[in-house]
Amino acid sequence: MKIKDNKINIQIKYLLFFLFLYLTIFVGYYFNEDNLGGAIHDSTYHFKISEKFNQNFYQTFSDFGGSEVGMSSRNSPIFWIFLSLLDKFFSYDTIRTLNTVVILFTGVVFYKCLLLKFQNTTTINLFILSSFIFLSPSLRSLAIWPYSLAWGLLFFVVSIYYYLKFNNNFTFKNSCIILFFLILSSYIYPSFSVFYL
Repeated sequence: MKIKDNKINIQIKYLLFFLFLYLTIFVGYYFNEDNLGGAIHDSTYHFKISEKFNQNFYQTFSDFGGSEVGMSSRNSPIFWIFLSLLDKFFSYDTIRTLNTVVILFTGVVFYKCLLLKFQNTTTINLFILSSFIFLSPSLRSLAIWPYSLAWGLLFFVVSIYYYLKFNNNFTFKNSCIILFFLILSSYIYPSFSVFYL
């Protein structure tokens, strides 16, 4: 019984470590952290486009990515259309707060991927490794400042999780699940489409 209690205490400590590193995102949020140096600009620039989707959806969709001032973009409009729907109900700051959750889900799914891929490694080591995702300068900036790459990455990691899960059991249904999340990630951030090949 003592060994079991000891194991539970160790798991709680590592869970607290995981959550502590996640909570540092909120410290960065408070101080408007931008380790990339351009995340604030990119996020606010594109958020203005998402507001235009609310004003005139068809015109904005037609102009998106063009040379018109304030409409040029190399991204897919899908994420910004999604943000325009949230913008109807929430302020930009609330959307930024909600956006921080995406890195938490990415960290959890990344941990599950590591468990499947490295089954001979202790779970504590994998748990610590997955916790360091919260220290990535790029992911921290994208969690604080909404951008399509963070959401595309989440769905891409989910597709990897299902790929690893079904690695020995490829059926048509399982392939469809993998492809669904990969295609979703590609629509949100087109650079992920190369992994379809």
